[in-house]
Amino acid sequence: MKTIFLAEGEKHVLDALLLLFEQQPDYEILGEARSAEGLLAHACKVSPDAILLDWNLPGFHPQRLIPTLRECCPAAKLVALSVKPEHEKLAKEYGLDGFISKHLPPEAFLASLNKVIEQAKTKKES
Repeated sequence: MKTIFLAEGEKHVLDALLLLFEQQPDYEILGEARSAEGLLAHACKVSPDAILLDWNLPGFHPQRLIPTLRECCPAAKLVALSVKPEHEKLAKEYGLDGFISKHLPPEAFLASLNKVIEQAKTKKES
């Protein structure tokens, strides 16, 4: 079972993600937030395997939020979500573990997320 925390500012995207993960028996949603403040208040209490982080999350300042998340949730994989491909380069520059386009169909989205989580496990084991 993989545990996920969703940090998504747009309600319709959050609802779509919740519906997607609800249909996946290998995933459990530990919480959700619609702002950086809400993310910090809740994600650190539940220690998820991965945090899906909307690049346009209200209050999101990568230079502050990412180090804070790394400190309070050291085991969590941080995965940026965006509709803008140029955000992938920024996500890498800020040291996030992965990037997933919100434009991907559900199967490809899940495959990308699994790849990030599995790569992290492989790195840990070697």
